[in-house]
Amino acid sequence: MPVGPSLCDKLLGQIDGEPLDAYDDRTLEILSIQQNVRRILNARAGALKHLPDYGLPDLTNIYKALPASAHLLKQQMEATLLVYEPRIRSIDVEYVDNPDPGILVSYEMTCHLKKAGLVRFGTYFEPPGRMRVQRIQGER
Repeated sequence: MPVGPSLCDKLLGQIDGEPLDAYDDRTLEILSIQQNVRRILNARAGALKHLPDYGLPDLTNIYKALPASAHLLKQQMEATLLVYEPRIRSIDVEYVDNPDPGILVSYEMTCHLKKAGLVRFGTYFEPPGRMRVQRIQGER
């Protein structure tokens, strides 16, 4: 499981297009976790035969049943991330009412990391079934 920047990032000497030495160790860990969370939540469960629960289920039915299904998606995100991102000790996911018509549903995740402390990410589910993860900095 990842513990820092991905192997590809290390080989390229960058993360999100920025040189690795532009960041401190804590920031590198957070950026790596953010990339892994994005990768996990954009994967579809069942796509990897050897890890059938890696990723989220097909979001079509969840989107059709919104807003009632928002709680189910929240639970699935929490369970999946706790299994496949070992640097997260615990996670709190809250539904966020987002007026942007391009966003189908959004959440704020507060991740309690084993080493780097707390970090918050905004997650934005957009058509056609893609999900964005952005770090939220500063106070609420």
